[in-house]
Amino acid sequence: MIPSWGRGVLWLVVTVAAGFVAGVVFERQRGPAVSASPMDPGNVMHVLDKNLALDSTQHAAIVAVLARRQTAIDSAWKTLQPGIRAAVDSSQMEIVRVLHPDQVARFLQLIRSSHPPPP
Repeated sequence: MIPSWGRGVLWLVVTVAAGFVAGVVFERQRGPAVSASPMDPGNVMHVLDKNLALDSTQHAAIVAVLARRQTAIDSAWKTLQPGIRAAVDSSQMEIVRVLHPDQVARFLQLIRSSHPPPP
């Protein structure tokens, strides 16, 4: 038999997971958003153009380099991302088990505001 506090934590985990899934589904239906990442190729090109005064030939050549290398970067990320996500999720759930019940909701809100789910 699971103690009542254990059931409460289980329901909390189920609720958070359902919210996460709902958020992912919602974001994917919205379509692509403009990336705030400084490493986004569009943002990189803006910084390079601004700071280096690239001519059109240089700009086109650098865009080609970034496009060619992006496939390798995406492939590496797809390989590593599930393990990284699992490690972060496990850490967060361990932290939840250490917190008092009144701290759990605040902790989860803090995580959501500090680390929004990826697009």
